[in-house]
Amino acid sequence: MDPSPKQRILNKASELFYFQGFNATGINQIIQESKTAKASFYDHFPSKEDLGKKVIHRYAVEILLWFRAILKSSDSPEAFLDNLEKAILLQTKSKEEIYQGCPIALFSAQFPKDDSKFSNQFEDAVKSWEKLFLAFFKKMKEKKRIASNFNSIGLTRDWINIYEGCLITWRMSNNKSYIKSMKPTMLTIYKSYKE
Repeated sequence: MDPSPKQRILNKASELFYFQGFNATGINQIIQESKTAKASFYDHFPSKEDLGKKVIHRYAVEILLWFRAILKSSDSPEAFLDNLEKAILLQTKSKEEIYQGCPIALFSAQFPKDDSKFSNQFEDAVKSWEKLFLAFFKKMKEKKRIASNFNSIGLTRDWINIYEGCLITWRMSNNKSYIKSMKPTMLTIYKSYKE
């Protein structure tokens, strides 16, 4: 079954915003490439800003599911770091799609910090990742893999910072050593929290 016009618009906007950027993508291009009518676009999305919010939410859910799958297959923080590194390197080698880094970081970097039109969506995405990691660390505490007083929120935020920073620096430099430095840096930080 073919996707609905709303789904086609969302699919195409997600792709175009990722590869071209929000500001460089026009509504007419989205309408044309999604093969939908202009009236249909406005039935589902009152504005480009509204569409942007839906796209950010979609990116956030996709990343959350990706992180969740990696965490689910990891029986320790060290195993998570191994699995994360493999997953990222696999994405950067994919011939099917060109990976450019975290879509939310790329989207947010297009706007000045004081531009608040998408700030709630960006904040909600990060909070959902934090919640997911905190649940993982809670499970690790229950299994006695980490101490009960382990600073889970501190490590979670450090890992998110390192993850996003390495991906952005890799994208800026086109140097995979930044991606390859992610795991050892995260591991060093993790060990410092265990001391």
